[in-house]
Formats: sequence, C-alpha cells, structure tokens
Amino acid sequence: MPSQQRPSLGLDDDTLIDIEELAGARQRETPTLEKQEAIMKVGKTQGFVSRQPMKRRRISPYQAQFGGKCRAGMKALFQEVADRLRIHDTQALELAIQALIEKNGYDDLSVEYQKLIDR
Repeated sequence: MPSQQRPSLGLDDDTLIDIEELAGARQRETPTLEKQEAIMKVGKTQGFVSRQPMKRRRISPYQAQFGGKCRAGMKALFQEVADRLRIHDTQALELAIQALIEKNGYDDLSVEYQKLIDR
C-alpha cells in the first residue's frame, strides 16, 4: 500500500501562528468606576438585578474545618438532632463537645471551651 502524503498547509518551519489571535482571545480593559455604575444603571432599567449582597454579613466564627468518618446513618441522626433543636450542625457539634466535657468532669477543658465560645 503506497504511503499517502498529506497536502501542505503552505506554512514553512519559520511561520509563527498566534493561537490567541486565532481563538479571538484578547486582554479586556477593566471598566472604570463610572462606567461600572453606568452599566449597573442600564441593567436596572432593563430589569436585571445585582447578585451582590446588599449588606455585609457578619463574619462567621465557624471557619476551621472539621471532618471525620462515622458509621452509616450517624450523619443523618446527628442532623436530625440538630433539626429538632432548631440549630445548625456546627452549633450541635459544639453542644455535643460541651456535654462530653461536663459529663466527664474535665474542668480544665471546660475553661478552654468557654474561652473559644466567648471569642
């Protein structure tokens, strides 16, 4: 079977191709504050609303992540307890830790727990 050669693209080895130019990628300039405000004003007249929060929310004290494995069904049970208490899972975890500290009489850890809660 004779080898078939592909037809040439007409480019020699020295030809440089700008992929960004072919793809249409270009740097966009950042709009000025005045231009952003004008865009927002036009958007409001067209019925678009900002996705930005209207007021700043307070920073949550729950920033450290805690994870672990549990038995099948334990997560759902834990969440059900939190739901019945009408609190978030993070608050339920803190209450569970507090209960363990109190049950076992760890007074030194009780002081540490209170320091963390009072922050």
